[in-house]
Amino acid sequence: MTLDIVTLSIALFFISSIQAIVMLFLFRIIQNYPGMYYLLASCLFSALSGLIFAVCTSLMYKDLAILGSNIFSFLAVTALNIGFTKFLGLQMKKRKLFILIVLLLTGLSAFSLEHDNISCRIILYSVLIATLSFLNTDILFHHKVDSVRPATRMVAFIHMLFGLFFALRALFTLFCQTTALMIPILFQLMAFFISIAGILIWSCCFIIMAVQRERSEKEQANERFRQIFETIPDTVFISSMETGEILEVNEKYTEETGYTREETIGKTPLELKLWSNTKERERFVDLIRKQGFCKNTEIRVVAKNGRKISALISSSLMKMNHNTYIISVIRNISHNKELAKKLNTSEETFKAIMEQSPVSFMLTDINGNIEYVNQKFLELTGYREEEVIGQNPRILKSGFQTKRFYQTLWATITSGRQWTGDIRNKKKNGEIMWEHICLTPILDEDGSIMRFLAVQEDISRRKLMEDELRIQARTDMLTGVMNRRYFMENAEKRLLKTRTDHEIAAFLMIDIDRFKDINDSFGHNMGDKAIRIVASQCQKMLKKGDLFGRIGGEEFGALIFSSDQEDYYQIADTIRYGVEIIDFLYEQEEKIPLRISIGLTVYRPGEDTLETLMHRADVALYQAKKDGRNRVVLI
Repeated sequence: MTLDIVTLSIALFFISSIQAIVMLFLFRIIQNYPGMYYLLASCLFSALSGLIFAVCTSLMYKDLAILGSNIFSFLAVTALNIGFTKFLGLQMKKRKLFILIVLLLTGLSAFSLEHDNISCRIILYSVLIATLSFLNTDILFHHKVDSVRPATRMVAFIHMLFGLFFALRALFTLFCQTTALMIPILFQLMAFFISIAGILIWSCCFIIMAVQRERSEKEQANERFRQIFETIPDTVFISSMETGEILEVNEKYTEETGYTREETIGKTPLELKLWSNTKERERFVDLIRKQGFCKNTEIRVVAKNGRKISALISSSLMKMNHNTYIISVIRNISHNKELAKKLNTSEETFKAIMEQSPVSFMLTDINGNIEYVNQKFLELTGYREEEVIGQNPRILKSGFQTKRFYQTLWATITSGRQWTGDIRNKKKNGEIMWEHICLTPILDEDGSIMRFLAVQEDISRRKLMEDELRIQARTDMLTGVMNRRYFMENAEKRLLKTRTDHEIAAFLMIDIDRFKDINDSFGHNMGDKAIRIVASQCQKMLKKGDLFGRIGGEEFGALIFSSDQEDYYQIADTIRYGVEIIDFLYEQEEKIPLRISIGLTVYRPGEDTLETLMHRADVALYQAKKDGRNRVVLI
């Protein structure tokens, strides 16, 4: 066989096919990494390139031979580009590859079918192959997989030479035009030689890269396993499934059991007497044999000093080197058991305190839904436990507090602060009650809110007493109208307000005529009754906004308001006449004359004070008495 292009293309086919078969066997041995099948495709495309060239040339289809061979050769290098990119975890340059493929197909079609120009075809193909080779070189130099860097540098160097060769071929063809495709000139022969050499070299380098990467990842995995094995806060040991011998233990094992690594390796848990109960061990082994694992099974472990440890064991089977092993993780829960016991005792004590407390307790989740209430809460509200658990405390809402009130309360406790205050709530039967409430957020170890605790004290009786005291402090007990102090306070405030409201105010000093005669003749009870009747009648005849109070004894004061100063006398006289026509009877038979005298004066803003106003009204009242009583005198 002579050394011509056809012979070299056949050699390329066989070598590429053998490399593809080697790749397939390699894939069954090592881990399947991304991009590996693209490298296999590259070998197949090279084989097809050589096969098509040899077959088509033999059948005298020269144009088809060169077109097909060039396309599959280009696809082989393109597959290398994609394979290396994926294998090394880089971003694929799809746009550049697409442009190169379009240029190749367009150019080869144009220079083969329309213009049969061999030189242009060679130049185009060589430039595109060189460009693609330089792209591959860039990929192989700029990656971050350290484990394969020596091999990728070698492949990068080969691709760089490959690209330089085709660049020189393009330049040579540009200056030395050729019309004979099948004549094996130096560059054409070298192209086939370099392709064959390239396939061999980068296939071998890829095998080295895959093996290096797999070995590196195994080493990293072993190192990670070792770090986890040693740093995990639980006891870990590996034992043989068949013999039970312990092969490896971590540092935590020696801390928990007291046995050293040397005392443990090669012995079984039974020889070390780690199991406090042999039946527990039998159940554990049966469970592992049946389902291949166990999870959080409670056991008792005996330490070297005889101390018994409560623990949870989780195990699973692991196959390695055709042997089966058990990897077990044991967690010491002795402290948790003691803590749980203390917590149970604390919880029982807490519940006893809550249930016997004279104040009511309510516990809610972070959304305000009720989780617990004590007996006092149920007694106070009238609800049954099943009626409130899961409900929101708004079932107690009376409507007395505003929406803003509750928004402020919620914002306070959700910020982690305590809220204390009085709330008017409603019982199940609709009865209103006052409660003093202390709302406290319950925080976890990280400072996050877990629940809210409400301590509620019924203060309805206290509120009632406060209201009564408040009323007593400002009300005349005999008549129910304002007493002197409260009347004076309100009158002063209203007089100050008239300066801005431009109202006209007048003061009436009212006194019951011949009150001493009523007391002396009919008794003090009738005198008190007369005071009550007069107070009621006067209060009734005043309009809303006017003030009326008992000044002392049988004397009353009124501060009235109007827009017309001339109305005051008429108002005062109407009040006087209203009292005059009352039938005030003694023992339902004898009529007692009931009359009042009124001193009237008008407020002068900027000049008068309440004191001067009352003094002037008192002078007017004195004048009314002097003039014969049962009349109104204006000063």
